[in-house]
Amino acid sequence: MRAPICTIAYCVALVGMTSTNLFAAGGTSAVAKKGEPVIAMPDWPEGAVELLNDPTRTDGWNSWFSEWPNDVNVYAFEETTTDDINRLIEKLAAIKSEVCQVRLSHLKEPKGLGWTLSMPEGNGIPVIYSMGDQARVDEWYKHVRKPFGVMEFLDTPVAVPPTLTIFVGNEAVNLDELKIPEGVMVNFGYVPTHFQRFNTKAERKREEEAAQAKKENAKLGDGEKDLDAETEAILEKIDAFLKKQGEAAK
Repeated sequence: MRAPICTIAYCVALVGMTSTNLFAAGGTSAVAKKGEPVIAMPDWPEGAVELLNDPTRTDGWNSWFSEWPNDVNVYAFEETTTDDINRLIEKLAAIKSEVCQVRLSHLKEPKGLGWTLSMPEGNGIPVIYSMGDQARVDEWYKHVRKPFGVMEFLDTPVAVPPTLTIFVGNEAVNLDELKIPEGVMVNFGYVPTHFQRFNTKAERKREEEAAQAKKENAKLGDGEKDLDAETEAILEKIDAFLKKQGEAAK
């Protein structure tokens, strides 16, 4: 199914970033179009443009917000088979980056993809590629106000590495046939659209609370609540796949 070209929308929001309220603008810019080649940027790792110029790639976007590094681009792919997806994963593994990752989402398709970009329901996109720029994040962090609004940074944020997010609920995806090459990280999650890690106090607190809740749920035997049968089945398949990957890596 072809990924639709979204209308580029702009918004203006009143945001209290300092003691004085400031107007902050945000919007979405098109960075790729179906059928047109993507030109590599100077800071992109070797191999990234080869993935982006796969014939199944459709549109690409940069969702931006004022005073933010806005380093993350996202690109949609219109695979029809798991073989197509495995070809993309092989291209991901060939990218010269310290980290390349696959994220498995239980959803059928993407929804929000950044500050202002929302995909229409029924878009049918099975795979999104996203990638940030650590050099741009580093430069932004040198000059950004600290704290930045409510964000209290503990260290420089970590940019999004080359990432393929696969929507396991999509009919184009057969998880049993998915092949993850050695060296590619794989985990559960949604499309990373800002940072891989924010490195803020709030993020650390959430992680500590999540770890504690996981321990308590394990003791109580509790799992996810109020999930429909289809979602539960997909989550169970993802969990089994991740466990299998973990055992293979030992």
